[in-house]
Amino acid sequence: MKYQYLKVWIEEQILYVLLNDPEKQNQFNSQMSQELKSIAREIIEMNDIKVIVLGSSGSDFSMGLNHSSATVIPEDESYATVTLASAAIEEWARIPYPIIVALDGQCSSIGLSLACVADIRYATDTAFFSVPESTWGLVPAGGITQRLPRLIGKGPAMSMLLGGEGITASQALTLGLVNKVISSISLWEDACREAQRLAKLSTLSMQFTKECLLRGSELPLEQALRLELDIYMLLQTSHDRMEGVHAFLEKRPLQFKGE
Repeated sequence: MKYQYLKVWIEEQILYVLLNDPEKQNQFNSQMSQELKSIAREIIEMNDIKVIVLGSSGSDFSMGLNHSSATVIPEDESYATVTLASAAIEEWARIPYPIIVALDGQCSSIGLSLACVADIRYATDTAFFSVPESTWGLVPAGGITQRLPRLIGKGPAMSMLLGGEGITASQALTLGLVNKVISSISLWEDACREAQRLAKLSTLSMQFTKECLLRGSELPLEQALRLELDIYMLLQTSHDRMEGVHAFLEKRPLQFKGE
């Protein structure tokens, strides 16, 4: 599929995706949302990648929805754009592979909703995070009202969601919204380097660990612990598990096959 608002390529089992509308601060529109939804569905069916790196062209990750333009487009069209964007983010949330996102500049509105589905978030020291929908008289969308409190806690999330309060990169690091703050010069390189490190690990292990984290967080503790144990036992007979043992005993590099 050809993309107008995304750049997509694969190198050494790592899939790279860039939001690519820098002149409009990578704001979400129907076409970008459709492209994000389509690529997510393709990724879910892929069996030749191990990690995904998501980033952006230009100085901003995404301003999300554009409030100024939303005031002049028909209500039905605005609703359709938000619905499609939310559906795209939910597709990204279903991706079983680790997702690393590189965040610079504005990461706002539904753009932050997309960032929240990533597993590892790197940000520059100039990144700024906000959910301004409440100041527009709207309810935040894209799953942000559920995912943000799970990431940073209900109190800090309330300040952002109810009052539209923004936070800096250093505050986001303290709250646990981002994993690391780095300079804009090395942001993309560091995200790619981490992806290359993860790509050397067992695909099965990473996928099932991600499933334990995401599914387990929605279960009662007893059921979540049972899920963890069941998956642990399941992987005991995998090829990757045996490869880990043999590589350790033979003192050689790991050669995982995702089997």
